[in-house]
Amino acid sequence: MQYAFDIGGSKIEFGAFDASGDIRSQIKVPTPTQDRDAFVAAIAGLIADADGEFGEDADIGISFAGGLDPKTGAVISANIPAIKGWPFGPELSRILNRDVRVANDADCFALAEARSGAAKGARTVFAIILGTGVGGGIVVDGQFIGGRSGIRGEWGHGNDVSGALIRHGLAPVVCGCGRTGCLDAWGGARGLERIYAQIAGLSPGQERPSYEITDGWQAGDALATRAVDIFVDLIAGELALMVNVLDPDCVPVGGGLASESRLIAMIDDAVRKRVLGRYDAPLVVPGQHSRDGGLRGAAMLHLLDGGAGV
Repeated sequence: MQYAFDIGGSKIEFGAFDASGDIRSQIKVPTPTQDRDAFVAAIAGLIADADGEFGEDADIGISFAGGLDPKTGAVISANIPAIKGWPFGPELSRILNRDVRVANDADCFALAEARSGAAKGARTVFAIILGTGVGGGIVVDGQFIGGRSGIRGEWGHGNDVSGALIRHGLAPVVCGCGRTGCLDAWGGARGLERIYAQIAGLSPGQERPSYEITDGWQAGDALATRAVDIFVDLIAGELALMVNVLDPDCVPVGGGLASESRLIAMIDDAVRKRVLGRYDAPLVVPGQHSRDGGLRGAAMLHLLDGGAGV
């Protein structure tokens, strides 16, 4: 058995996987975000219950939304204040007295897609998340790459889409990272909502949820269609750069917008028209594990050479 956790700001999801990769147990509990003792107790409680159910003390893999210092295992960034700056993996290993491996949730999604999902058998995989915002993970030959800073695959930050915003008549906004012009502010579900609100002239509080916008687009609504076209243009421009740099065999998509297969096909077409290399088959595709890739990838962390995360 392998135990896996996918930890976010609102919930802790636990899964117990057998040797075939099938999930035998799956439980969700609220995340104690402010109290570290309560946070550890929630994890320990789920493990104890699984030990009792399956009669073994399995190793543990954890996927979470944040970054880790590759030397100390300290949490660099996370939406859970209780673990900020805490050596997450090493301390949990000590407390639980078993092997604990921790990695970023986008990395775990990439690992799941590379080993058993849409990119199975591919050598170079750049998996992207189009969820609340934009994320990404890189897997080469079934292994993570990089590691000096503990932050990798974050193609939603450090770029500047201001030129494209001006071209589409959109006003820039400050990203959550503090910069202006990051794709992360425009490339996820909140970004699509922001695009629609601006071109529709909506006031704060009148924003439409992303699923209503995509529903309107599918039904032929002109304003929703324009919003989606702008969204695809912004995504494709930055993703084409990543494809030129990495030359991936496959770009699986996770997150809520991955369920919009027509949207993903539009992004794929736009990207392949912009890149230098030739891709005759679809490159950007919906992930097979778009709903549970973080959890499945966490269960695979023990398969990596030299461990995973810290």
